[in-house]
Amino acid sequence: MPWIARFPGVPESAGAARKLVREALGDDHPRVADAELIVSELVTNSVLHSRSGRLGGSVWVEIRRSSTTVWIDVADEGGQGAVPGLRAPDEAADFGRGLTLVDALADSWGAHNDGDDYRSVWAQLLRFSFCCRW
Repeated sequence: MPWIARFPGVPESAGAARKLVREALGDDHPRVADAELIVSELVTNSVLHSRSGRLGGSVWVEIRRSSTTVWIDVADEGGQGAVPGLRAPDEAADFGRGLTLVDALADSWGAHNDGDDYRSVWAQLLRFSFCCRW
């Protein structure tokens, strides 16, 4: 069963998305902290770097789990520019490390644009990751 929610495109939605993750996975899930951090970073990126952060904008979060995998998908209203990707962060900047964190925590992840109207970033956490055992 997927957990799907639409959130307003405001910074506070990152916290609401973390609560959705905890509801979907449960407090005792061994990768819940990783999943919460990933969804928080992806929602924050959507609010900051897409039209979802404009007045009336929205961000959609979907969480799915199976016995072996957790999938996270965050979709926004798109924006100008390329598909989100890794970049070298400016050491002096207070931002720019979100996808680096996602890359470090997720077993796989990716992104795609549907023209300028829609963008989605997904992450997958495997049950038998090198860092955790369920």
